Amino acid sequence: MMAKERSTDDDASYANVSMNGVGLFGRTWRRLTESTEDRLIRQSAEEHERRHPDEPVTRIDACTPGEEVTLAGHVATLANRPEGNAPALEIELTDGSGRIFVVWLGRRRIPGIHEGRRLVIHGRLNCVADHPTVYNPRYELLPD
Repeated sequence: MMAKERSTDDDASYANVSMNGVGLFGRTWRRLTESTEDRLIRQSAEEHERRHPDEPVTRIDACTPGEEVTLAGHVATLANRPEGNAPALEIELTDGSGRIFVVWLGRRRIPGIHEGRRLVIHGRLNCVADHPTVYNPRYELLPD
């Protein structure tokens, strides 16, 4: 008898990760072992998936270049880096599983985006010089 294979896509969603500990023991174990930052990111992802069921939030480490992704995380770093002659705002977004660069071309700043801010982004993942990057994504600021 062959065991049923699990799809890696099923493991990439935060909703599936959070459902792994459904019972009392699982919820208790998660509360004891999960950091505050991880809890906030998981809750943000679950809330986004409730509001936008057609956009599942993916962990950064489960993304592949070329696909459209929806990611939840917090801003680890923020910098202004010119791209050619145009200004560019670059942030490093992290969710505990990995990091990704997000660049808004033509912007020097975006009100509300600062280090430590939680947000959800949606855009196409590129891999430029071995740096996973999303250019000009749609974004949603989450409460501090």
